Amino acid sequence: MNDFKTPKNGNDMMPFYFGPRSMGEKLSGWYNDVTMLVIPYLTDDKLLKSIIPEPFKLLDDPIITVTYACNKNIDWLAGRDYNLISVSVKTKFDGVRDNEIGTFNLVMWENLTDPILTGRELQGIPKIYADIQNHQLTDGVISTNVSHYNNSILDMSITNMFQLDANMVTVISDSEKNLKSFGLRYIPDVDITNPPLLVEPILHTSQNFFKEIHLGNGSVNWHASSWEKNPTQAHIVNKLKELPIIEYKDSYYIKGSANLFVLDKPSVSLK
Repeated sequence: MNDFKTPKNGNDMMPFYFGPRSMGEKLSGWYNDVTMLVIPYLTDDKLLKSIIPEPFKLLDDPIITVTYACNKNIDWLAGRDYNLISVSVKTKFDGVRDNEIGTFNLVMWENLTDPILTGRELQGIPKIYADIQNHQLTDGVISTNVSHYNNSILDMSITNMFQLDANMVTVISDSEKNLKSFGLRYIPDVDITNPPLLVEPILHTSQNFFKEIHLGNGSVNWHASSWEKNPTQAHIVNKLKELPIIEYKDSYYIKGSANLFVLDKPSVSLK
């Protein structure tokens, strides 16, 4: 008879039979050095609504926000780094019990496996892999690009930047102290002709702390893909490219830090 018993709770992930991951003070959710490029733009209302999953509804204007984050000195990764690109919209959740407003990630690319698995399994964030270049600041232009299998997915940049004063940075930073976002844990049945085993909306709370903010003119360029170029992601990239860029909003180049695991505001399932 086997000795291992399936855990009833805890910080266990596949392969769970080796036991839970290490826990302790050093494994906090602090991302101690974060650089972000935030580029929002207005798109087509009908097309955007067609890809927002059923538990959520678009809030106000159809604005997509593309965010790049270079995350350094991360506590739970023993000081390691990784980059991400998120494509998000503001949504609301009206359930039988819960009513919340927050950010819903349509997709999030990351260039490290560990946060991808953690975010997908535990938090329902739609994370996938890509190569994400560290941002470059040249002649007043800050930029980065994303690719997979050496094929471009996205270019983004901010120009004509000017730095906001300290008082304005404080005001904006205070508004980000308890930032709500949604996940959607989706687990299909092994038999794909059956309904999924789990579709579970989740609410997350995080905290951003901004030290420096530059306002500027943002630009994004989605590259059309194909199955040959990107067999597992082409359908995602092409759908995002189909969403027209009607008007850019103010873009931001930000330096600061973030806490993704707020102890007194843990992630919760929504109903």
